[in-house]
Amino acid sequence: MPDGPLYYWDTCIFLEHLREEPVTASKRRAIIKLLRDNKEKENRIMTSVLTHSEALPKKLTEKDATKEEQYWSYFNGRHFTDVDISRPIIALARDIRDFYYHPFDPETHKYQMIGLGDSIHLATAIIFKADALHTRDKKASGGNLGLLGLGALT
Repeated sequence: MPDGPLYYWDTCIFLEHLREEPVTASKRRAIIKLLRDNKEKENRIMTSVLTHSEALPKKLTEKDATKEEQYWSYFNGRHFTDVDISRPIIALARDIRDFYYHPFDPETHKYQMIGLGDSIHLATAIIFKADALHTRDKKASGGNLGLLGLGALT
């Protein structure tokens, strides 16, 4: 394949990289290798335009002012792209949310659903036939599920 595999990056991958969050050395090397391969046009990386609002500007600290410039420099329109949110993406995101929704249970006082942002990320990756979705999102918040926890529910 001349353009290599297509990878979808969830917002947390950008934040982890730009903020230099503490992760294992192997995870850091994996992201650096993906970016190096992307620069050499050996893969394609995409994300939703939603990522721009989730990652910038407030989640980067003042001391990371140059990180925003670095973030935008990745998007070259061919091998590193952002995708607009369209009706088909929203329709699939809604189906995904419906599939994983479990209403409030008065006995356990719990409910379950996938967050809107995560459902848009997942739907975008599916519609654009990404070879893999890269995320580290396993944190459940309230009733919202992390992307990595979805497989256990099906």
